[in-house]
Amino acid sequence: MHKKGVPLFISETSPLELLVNVVTSVINRQLYSAGLQAVNAVCTLHPATPWASVWSGVALIVNRETPYHRDTGGSVSMYDLLVSAGTHQTCHIDIQELGAAFVYLPGTMLAMSGKALSHGVKSWSGGERICAAHFMKDGVHNRVGQPRPAWPILDDYLS
Repeated sequence: MHKKGVPLFISETSPLELLVNVVTSVINRQLYSAGLQAVNAVCTLHPATPWASVWSGVALIVNRETPYHRDTGGSVSMYDLLVSAGTHQTCHIDIQELGAAFVYLPGTMLAMSGKALSHGVKSWSGGERICAAHFMKDGVHNRVGQPRPAWPILDDYLS
């Protein structure tokens, strides 16, 4: 992360990442902990600009259709967390295996196993569309010896 502008980008997106971290900790505590431990281990090995997220990567998709795909970089139990932003007024994200289309307007967050479920956005209208796709990579967890999280179970939420 030695490129000009990266520290400013990380600083400016820190409030979003804090919110995403809190949502992640509620959705799946084991995923949150595994991500936090992996990111902290990487930051210890390679000190750089402070990384505010428990997610090892964030891809910004701006004004693009997203063909149906499965995400290949993480394990099936490591969710992706998609954050929709922009000014668009109509949009749906389709999940093929479910035969479902979900409303995907600015402010929507969707957590899912992107490796298990084929998903995509065919079109949108009414303005600009941004997706901040958060993901955890097997390669990062492998490098620092961090185990993958288990699937959450009901008792995780009741205790």
